[in-house]
Amino acid sequence: MGSTKRTKRRIASVLAAGCAAGLIPAATAAADSPAPAPAPVRGAAPEPWEPYVDQGFTAPAGYTCAFPLKATPLEQDMVKRVLERHPGGAVKREEYKGPLVVEYENTDTGATVVRDVGGHGFPEYRADGRLKRYLAVGPVGFGMRDGDDFPKGFWIVDGVHVAEFAEDGTRGFSVRMGPEENVCAALDG
Repeated sequence: MGSTKRTKRRIASVLAAGCAAGLIPAATAAADSPAPAPAPVRGAAPEPWEPYVDQGFTAPAGYTCAFPLKATPLEQDMVKRVLERHPGGAVKREEYKGPLVVEYENTDTGATVVRDVGGHGFPEYRADGRLKRYLAVGPVGFGMRDGDDFPKGFWIVDGVHVAEFAEDGTRGFSVRMGPEENVCAALDG
């Protein structure tokens, strides 16, 4: 029980730091965290929630896994909202949440696994629309490729993770607090 309390406190600390840095609105962190959150840094209120439908994906062999990987949503009831826009109107920060259960398939062998990836996500975009950073309060899925600053695979991360996206498109995690599972390993065999 003590470990659970420490984990909750650690997550609350990361959420509070995210609020202070402007990555997470304080109202969201307060709802997900037992610790009080600081007041929002930015003055603009988030835009209204709207439904979001995950379409799944198919990645070719070698992209994240050695085999073709197909992701098919089985259950979902997700919503998203814009938290902040760049001066020109492009989305700067968004928030995603809601249940999402996905079946991952190795299309070479037909092997499948089902995973809950319905965590809470806070992507931050550059003015040109490319990802800059993604704060995930898991479980959430991330694809890592050859050349990224993390082992290649399709990773389900839980707890708190921050993925950083460099100007050249490479990615890696600057914060890793919680379990990590490579779905490619679960489907290879």
